Amino acid sequence: MVTDPTMTGFGFLAFRTAFEAKDVSTWLTFYGEDAEWVEYRHDAPPHAPHRMCGHAQIGPFLAGVSVANIDLAVADEVIGPGRVAFAVTTILPGGRRVYEHVILHLRGTRNARQVDVEVWD
Repeated sequence: MVTDPTMTGFGFLAFRTAFEAKDVSTWLTFYGEDAEWVEYRHDAPPHAPHRMCGHAQIGPFLAGVSVANIDLAVADEVIGPGRVAFAVTTILPGGRRVYEHVILHLRGTRNARQVDVEVWD
């Protein structure tokens, strides 16, 4: 179920465009100054997830993503009051893939908390 992208005030279409383009300056504006980003992945399991807090940590992470030789694609978004969920496919050099499911917890028009669960091939 994909609802009207304007119902949350978050601007998901612009977020998706910045995300897929790896446009750091625009991408970062979608995160609150005190946002938290939690990633569960092969090297950061549930008992010790990778955690970034605030623009001071999220910004440099996004900058690293922007220069990485990877392609990002967003799909299957579900947009609702207070939350957005979507899938991400990352194509790494050599064709390996990373699949993610992401949930954004919104505060107003900004992302307050992002939780990713990744699987690597």
